[in-house]
Formats: sequence, C-alpha cells, structure tokens
Amino acid sequence: MQQMYHPDDLASMDPLVLMKNLDHVRMTARRLSYVLQQQVHLYVPEANEVRMEIDRYVEAERQIEAELARRRIRA
Repeated sequence: MQQMYHPDDLASMDPLVLMKNLDHVRMTARRLSYVLQQQVHLYVPEANEVRMEIDRYVEAERQIEAELARRRIRA
C-alpha cells in the first residue's frame, strides 16, 4: 500500500491543515465508495482500481488520525 503522506510531512503540518486534509480524505473515500456502489456494472479491473483508490484514502485517513492522536489534537 502506497502511503499518501510521508510521516515527516504530516509531522510538520499545521493542525488546521491536518484537519482540512482529514476532511478531504474522508469525503473522497466516501465519494469513491458511492461511485463503486452505483457502478455495479463495472468490469472487475475498473472496480478493483476504485477499491484500491478507496483503500489509499482510508490509509491516509488513518495516517492523519495517528498524527492528530500523537499531538493529542481532537478531530
């Protein structure tokens, strides 16, 4: 799984930027999930690509949440 953010980049981000990025990755993952649900006719390779993109955004969400927890910032 390729990480969207390098840990050093997350550590140097302003808390407000972290929160905005967290909102962005959450909304994008949800939007992609909705697309996948609506596109049940997609061929397997295309559906798998969408699933991989969703996984990438979910992992980015975990990264940001871990950094916020490390800094003891509540989301």
